[in-house]
Amino acid sequence: MKAINFVTEISKIKPNKLEIKKNTDFSDEFIDAYINDLQIVKKSTNVSISADNAIIDLIFNYDLTNLRILTVSFNKDTDTLEDDKYIYVGWAEAFPFAILKETGEIVELDWEDPTYIISYMAKDQSSFLDILIEIEKLNQKDVFGSITKKEKKENLKQISIIAGGDKYSWFLSNFDNEEI
Repeated sequence: MKAINFVTEISKIKPNKLEIKKNTDFSDEFIDAYINDLQIVKKSTNVSISADNAIIDLIFNYDLTNLRILTVSFNKDTDTLEDDKYIYVGWAEAFPFAILKETGEIVELDWEDPTYIISYMAKDQSSFLDILIEIEKLNQKDVFGSITKKEKKENLKQISIIAGGDKYSWFLSNFDNEEI
């Protein structure tokens, strides 16, 4: 998935406040905060980035300050740092995630020792954006609708296939036993 497609998909799946209020008893504050977490704004300046670098394109051409999908958030362009092994592009809870330069994979790193890979998140930048969309869809089913544990587990298996297979399933397994 390219950055522009990701932005379009997020806007398509952003929940409707009136629908949520009609079907749940969540407070206005909760609903507004949830919807605000899916806010992406195009920046006024455009930086030309290769389509292969979907996450980099997203970070440099869109304001992602409010964007949060479960525990995942992206760095600002000014916070997107790079060393000989990684391009640091965001956070999964308290752990940084980065593009592993050698393979193009998205990896979650230990914040105390960024040379240690905690988990492999996706086979490439495009797949990572794909799984974020699917995780958000699943999260909305879990929060605003109804989904069984069996359906949730099956959805997570499908998402791990999108991510690249079993190598990338550990990161997704974090969402199996908790509210997603």
